[in-house]
Amino acid sequence: MEITVRYFTVLREITGKREEKIDLADGSILEDAVRLITRKYGRGFETYVSSGRRRKGLQILFLIDGQNAAGLRGFKTGLRDGSTLIIMPPVAGG
Repeated sequence: MEITVRYFTVLREITGKREEKIDLADGSILEDAVRLITRKYGRGFETYVSSGRRRKGLQILFLIDGQNAAGLRGFKTGLRDGSTLIIMPPVAGG
């Protein structure tokens, strides 16, 4: 299956892309997509996403077809052909 991945802010700099299509096996979950993207972009991507997942109060958002994966099944959320995955770093302001 093919999904579209969209990157924002720092992740655009790390990947050099705003958007790309990736191929995954049928039945793949969010965790599979993140693993594939991490292999493709290496340590910079892995470090940024991992640190964003650990920070209290600020976290990387993973939106699947407009829904926050944290409110679904987290990294076990299923993907389907044509899904859009948005990976958005934390945004803080005041």
